[in-house]
Amino acid sequence: MANYELIIEQRQPTCGGRAPTKSEIRMVTADDPVAYVQSLEPGCELEVTHNDDGSIVIKLDHNGLWVKYEFTED
Repeated sequence: MANYELIIEQRQPTCGGRAPTKSEIRMVTADDPVAYVQSLEPGCELEVTHNDDGSIVIKLDHNGLWVKYEFTED
């Protein structure tokens, strides 16, 4: 298992003066970042990108709003 810094960015409706994106940072331990996201977002089609810096970016559409999970190994 590896430790990751996980940044989650979600697009959200801007009604009520809210920002168009909501961001959250977590520290997580996972064997496989893709399986981790699949457990959080069952049934969603995932777009996975492995960056040159070693980070893993997983994007998906959740009920018409995009969500991006970015894993950087700690």
